[in-house]
Amino acid sequence: MTRQLSKKEHWLLGPITRQKAKIVQLVVASIAINIFALISAFYILTVYDRVIPNETTDSLIYLTAGMVTVIVFDFLMKVVRGILTDTAGIEIDKEVASSFFEHISRNEKLIGTKSTGNISTTIKEFDSLKDVMASATLVAFADLPFIFIFLIVLYLIGGPIAAVPGLIVILVIIIGLAVQPIIKRMSASASSDGKTKQSVLVEMLSGLETLKSLKGVLLLEKRWSESVDKQGSVLIKARFWSQLLTNIAQSGQQVSQVGIIVYGVLLIMSADLTMGALIACVILSGRTLAPLGQITNLLGRFNSALVAYNSLENLFSETSKEANTEGYLRHSELQGSIKLSNLSVTYPNAKTSSLQDINISVESGEKIALLGRIGSGKTTLLRVISGLTENDSGLAQISDVDINHLHPDDLRDNVSICLQTPFLFSGTVKENILFGNPSATDEQILKYSKITGVDLIANNLPDGFSTALNERGEQLSGGQRQAITITRSIINEPKILLLDEPTSSMDSQTEQLVIKNLKKWMKNRTLIMATHRGQLLELVDRVIVLDSGRIVADDKKEKFVERSSGNNGQ
Repeated sequence: MTRQLSKKEHWLLGPITRQKAKIVQLVVASIAINIFALISAFYILTVYDRVIPNETTDSLIYLTAGMVTVIVFDFLMKVVRGILTDTAGIEIDKEVASSFFEHISRNEKLIGTKSTGNISTTIKEFDSLKDVMASATLVAFADLPFIFIFLIVLYLIGGPIAAVPGLIVILVIIIGLAVQPIIKRMSASASSDGKTKQSVLVEMLSGLETLKSLKGVLLLEKRWSESVDKQGSVLIKARFWSQLLTNIAQSGQQVSQVGIIVYGVLLIMSADLTMGALIACVILSGRTLAPLGQITNLLGRFNSALVAYNSLENLFSETSKEANTEGYLRHSELQGSIKLSNLSVTYPNAKTSSLQDINISVESGEKIALLGRIGSGKTTLLRVISGLTENDSGLAQISDVDINHLHPDDLRDNVSICLQTPFLFSGTVKENILFGNPSATDEQILKYSKITGVDLIANNLPDGFSTALNERGEQLSGGQRQAITITRSIINEPKILLLDEPTSSMDSQTEQLVIKNLKKWMKNRTLIMATHRGQLLELVDRVIVLDSGRIVADDKKEKFVERSSGNNGQ
């Protein structure tokens, strides 16, 4: 089971810290591997300078036996290091992925503020971050300190010859630091363009049927082409600079070897260096510059990872009401009373308020219909009561407790909302109903399906309740989807039921069945329903009319109907 992050932990540092034992072992393995590299250089130095001149075969055998042992241990250490980096990376990935899902699924601030494509691209960018935490990258960074250790050893063996790779190291670092801002800027631009491209793609796929019925496909295609061209142009430039840096590092290694050989030969001619020392210096120079070459090769990925980290950090900085549950009040058994006092809601970038100074008192068991023109605030009012939308000012209470202080789990246990647009998940009909109450039995599923007519729908499906639905349940009609979502809303037996145009896509026969059965089932439960359909008024005993976010009428159903009939007769 994946471990959940504590509320105070950083989404990335927390999982990394828990892998510190593996990271320490990885560092130890890297130290051992680099020590073995030094031993191999000293082996060659000894063979050329001691064994060959003295023709000591016994020494050669002993040295070679020792070197073979070193090679075996070097192999084992590399295998262990690879396993450690892979397992640590996988564990970090699992924890971070789990925290992503939890944060996004529980963060109401992401609803309507960011496009699906934008969020999905941000999460996909975690792959860039994983690349940096992959084996090759961790190994390269673990080997980085040994550049300076090898330079010291080079100086001890070859004296001034160590200046050649030393100068190359300094030169590559300076060029790398100079190029870094350019690559970083282009990586950020490519990431932004990638999000735009993904947003267009997700939007196109989500509205493919609508798009096919319109003439606007060229507009979306133009937007797609522009984002692809822009991202492609930036990526070409970013890869050019990244590849240039890699080529400089590789050329630096070649220049270093040539420089060491030329300088070494001159030192040998002046009897200041031995042949064995020169060969050892050539080997060590390659080992010295190898991590530098790997790092420059990874700098492009590192910048992409940095951009990804910043995007993910911004995503996690979007704190939600559910981010810290310690401050919530626990009320597992709420009553059905609701009180809204001077309530106002204004959506971001909106010129006017969706709700203004709303004052409503709802007794437990009361049934209310919300009427009004499009955009009058009916849906927003339901969303505030359900906890999906937070009010800007005023007070929203359930059972005399501020909704914003109620534990989200308690709110979901006692309040169910059926949104205007029915949304089904990929999975079976049964699984979609269970989203409302995962612990519901088959008997409960059948019981509540009979209330909404889903049992009749299932009878006409190839596999009944086990029929697999595709994404959004597109193979079902709008009315069938509404019936399933109503079932999903009532199966947890909420004290308060919120319905937003629940039967707008149903035929009259199914609608009458739902009205008849809901009327029996509701009894002592509280119902607040937004609707334009007169038939649904049979479920309520009170009518509230909204206009431009304000209450313009609030009366008993009988009086409202009588007044409306009188107005129509004039």
